[in-house]
Amino acid sequence: MNGDRIPPTLPEKAQEFGFNLTLAQWASLAPLQRFVLIKLSRPSHENRNFSIAFQEFHLLSQR
Repeated sequence: MNGDRIPPTLPEKAQEFGFNLTLAQWASLAPLQRFVLIKLSRPSHENRNFSIAFQEFHLLSQR
């Protein structure tokens, strides 16, 4: 949930979808948005909503 450090699973999952997540983008997210991305990036979670969350949080337009 820390805005100063991106959890390691997140960039890995983002790259699977062809996305890039910068520290500035991560820091600009609300805590709930960070929680959602962390939850969706876990290996044990079905990740079909990961790209939808990325779009909804306007992370694709900032690439």
